[in-house]
Amino acid sequence: MNLLAITNFSWSGYWDWIIVLVFLAVAFIYGLSMGRHRLVILILGTYFSFVLTKFFPWSQMTFSGLKESPGSTIQIFIFLAIILAFYFLIPHSALGSVMRLRGRGRSSWWQSLVLSVLQVGLILAVIVSFLPAKIVDNLSVFTKTVFVGAIAQFLWLLLPIVAIMFLRRKRHGIEE
Repeated sequence: MNLLAITNFSWSGYWDWIIVLVFLAVAFIYGLSMGRHRLVILILGTYFSFVLTKFFPWSQMTFSGLKESPGSTIQIFIFLAIILAFYFLIPHSALGSVMRLRGRGRSSWWQSLVLSVLQVGLILAVIVSFLPAKIVDNLSVFTKTVFVGAIAQFLWLLLPIVAIMFLRRKRHGIEE
């Protein structure tokens, strides 16, 4: 074995693939631990949080001392806090009752994987949309292709809803 070849090995082109593999592994474990209903609740909370954070009238909130929208870090924090609030509120609301979102929900492992990948991807796409342009410019080409741009962000907004509509729930061992 050539030790010189191992020491000169460059990981620069492989980091994107390592990140993808870690992302899929985390999403798989996350999806299995959360269950279908909780993932649907988090996806819905992500949509509601995005709309509330992105379109909040920051400039009209002069009584709070704000003259313009807060920095990206604060917006990301508010976005994540609202998701967490919706995670606890939706199951106890009329929306949770109508959609029958109680407990973890039964689903196959691949449905949990699909929903968790789409949910985590949606959150990452929204977080990237809050970042300033100079930070986005420093992202890798792969990350920009997947999360930045009108088409990428449109797909991340569309695909979770499509998945919720078409992935059927299991009830007592049979699909609805």
